[in-house]
Amino acid sequence: MYKLLMVLMFTWVSMVHSAEYQQGKDYWEIKQVEGVPIAEDENLFFTWLGCDSCRQIEAELSQQLEGFEVVPLIARQDWRPAAKVFYVMRMLEGEPNAELKLKQLVDAGTLDPRDQQALFEAVIELGYDKEAVSELLEDSALYERIEQAEALAEHYGIQYAPTVVVKGRYATDARHTMTIKKFGQVLDHLRSL
Repeated sequence: MYKLLMVLMFTWVSMVHSAEYQQGKDYWEIKQVEGVPIAEDENLFFTWLGCDSCRQIEAELSQQLEGFEVVPLIARQDWRPAAKVFYVMRMLEGEPNAELKLKQLVDAGTLDPRDQQALFEAVIELGYDKEAVSELLEDSALYERIEQAEALAEHYGIQYAPTVVVKGRYATDARHTMTIKKFGQVLDHLRSL
């Protein structure tokens, strides 16, 4: 009788734990495109400079997002300047804390992440070489990076920031999880699958 009770309890706990996060409600499985292999090592964090939730998740879940490739999402045309500045800052040498300082300017409301001119003026004020920035803005390498970001978002069907793609198979976003705590919990669940 004791063994039967233990088996039933273990079964119940397993069912509750597995039902805790539901596909379609808390996360979704990415539809495989015919002829395109699943990149099981692909862990991506789609973000946008103007997204408060993105920055909160980055700050509070930094350890859980370690090893995830950050991809600027271009969900609308006016998100393109933020993607450009993201890649310019990654491709050029600059002050190590410049990205954080840029985010702080956006948080303070003194910098519009949709205003390309204001973004690049801020980047130059943060110590990036004006000539190098101007040259990179004309370089095809920058536009290749932007095209890659757009292709990744299209491939995975990402339309909302913040979104994580785990193992190239699963994804969740703030709309599905609603809180940073649950976002982190679902992220851990997806990593365990």
